[in-house]
Amino acid sequence: MSPLIPRAGADSPVCSILDIPGPRWFTASDPIWRVHGDVSTPIGITTGLLMLAADPAYSAGMIACGADAEPWTMDDYLHDLVEISTFGTVDDAMVTIEHARRDHNSFSGTTEYGDYFYGSDPGLIEWSQAAMTWALLVAFQRFSGRPLSPAESDRYVYQWAGLARLHGARSFPSTVRELEQLLRRSRGRARPTDAGRRAARKLREDARACPGVTENSVIAHRSCTTVVDAAASLVPSEVRRALDLPHRPMDRAAVFGRITRAHQGLSSPRLTTRAPIAAPSAMRARPA
Repeated sequence: MSPLIPRAGADSPVCSILDIPGPRWFTASDPIWRVHGDVSTPIGITTGLLMLAADPAYSAGMIACGADAEPWTMDDYLHDLVEISTFGTVDDAMVTIEHARRDHNSFSGTTEYGDYFYGSDPGLIEWSQAAMTWALLVAFQRFSGRPLSPAESDRYVYQWAGLARLHGARSFPSTVRELEQLLRRSRGRARPTDAGRRAARKLREDARACPGVTENSVIAHRSCTTVVDAAASLVPSEVRRALDLPHRPMDRAAVFGRITRAHQGLSSPRLTTRAPIAAPSAMRARPA
């Protein structure tokens, strides 16, 4: 089985992350909790995935695990990482991050341009963590309706920096300005590849029709067409060119006008996830 496919079958137990007792790194008063528990999170995750797919090293890794043909498996994987690291207990978060590091360490090879890469490269990890940080923050600021203040945004980046170091980054930005400077320096990472464009195309082709008011949960709108369209509108121009994405600017009304009623009452996270990349208590617990 590909290490990037969540380790759970269709009949695996489901539980709420928030129902599992134990100490956590973050609380409801933290900016990272607000951002990752918002209905804009699926858009941020998919935006980050598109940014990763535009990097030849990551697109080569996607080929190795088959995620270029089934990119929604990687989208689910990234959701697990973000949700458990933010809302899970410290024990579950550490186990999940260790599994993620092991997965990335298993990848190495050459890109479509003939350049050697290895998954544990600290520079690659730093950039990928920065891309996900930026993607989730910009999705929240654009679509949440209650954006963070500049100080809260800096605090969000600072909180993510601790997670990035656990993933293997040797250094990481601590403010939004530093984050944007890192991404500007890294614009050359976005290059056209067959695998990257194939993944972006499959994301659009395999996206489901938006469930609208029939599903009232954050995860109900993962992998729907609204999420893909919104994510494509957020990515930097170099990523859009590398992946041959359409440029269709979307504002909050355009995105959530389709699913507004489905998102009522989601001011706090209602997270239910299958046993993900092996968080042990999530595999044991069942909903009450």
